[in-house]
Amino acid sequence: MSITRATRKYFHAKLYKNAYSRAAFTLSGVVIMEIRSSFRQFFTWKYPLRSLARTITIILSALVRLLLGRSVKYSFAFAGEDKVIEGLLKPRINKPRFYVDVGANHPKLFSNTYGLYRKGWRGICIDANSKLVDLYGLYRPRDRSVAALVSDDVAERSFYQIENDVLSTTSPDFLEEYRREGLTIEVQSYKPRSLTEILNSLQAPSHFDLLSVDTEEHDLQVLRSLDLNLYFPRLIVVEDERFDPLLPEDNEIYRHLSAFGYILQGYVMKNLYFTRTKSTAEED
Repeated sequence: MSITRATRKYFHAKLYKNAYSRAAFTLSGVVIMEIRSSFRQFFTWKYPLRSLARTITIILSALVRLLLGRSVKYSFAFAGEDKVIEGLLKPRINKPRFYVDVGANHPKLFSNTYGLYRKGWRGICIDANSKLVDLYGLYRPRDRSVAALVSDDVAERSFYQIENDVLSTTSPDFLEEYRREGLTIEVQSYKPRSLTEILNSLQAPSHFDLLSVDTEEHDLQVLRSLDLNLYFPRLIVVEDERFDPLLPEDNEIYRHLSAFGYILQGYVMKNLYFTRTKSTAEED
């Protein structure tokens, strides 16, 4: 028996016959991954002191997680979406890969992709709020951030930047309600860009692992603006508060993605999770 096979057999027995040791080994791997990636992902000479402090904070938080064990699970998304994403992408989650985040908002707060960035992933983050996009240079300097309004309709339209950033939208439907709540609203005009155009301009890979879309009632238009015969995200996460799990065929997002071979894996806390079938494109 070769040394490699003997080593594999030894560790397999140690890990898989004891749930505790397997969990500890897996957690250790995640922590090591985050520590190894920390300087590469977070340090930038553009903000040397602030980014160094942030890098040290990342390392310390990873070590705390190791000390406290599996009882500590970091989630940065609004309702744990990043943990669902990690579950659906395993085992690919353990290697640095690529994402596209549309309606990315703040680079850390309520982010579906910040947890992946900590693990060494990189990608393209798009939002119409230029003030938030500017923060990516500090929080996520290795990502490519774009200030743009994404749509399948290129006609100029308004973007309502609301004081509570996560509510910013292209829809005027709830503006009066927001004003009654005392929120200020700034109106900006944008000439929209298609997602295909943006990905083409940044030379994004045709096959990537995650497309996250959260654009407050504008999600279908974003999806329609992406040529799914040219780009093949493995997992698509999209927010839709109107989805009825009992009548999925009545939903436009469901019908649109199903037509391109995507399968609905679940609906959790207003988010739809779709994975593509192997027949839709060659596997990367």
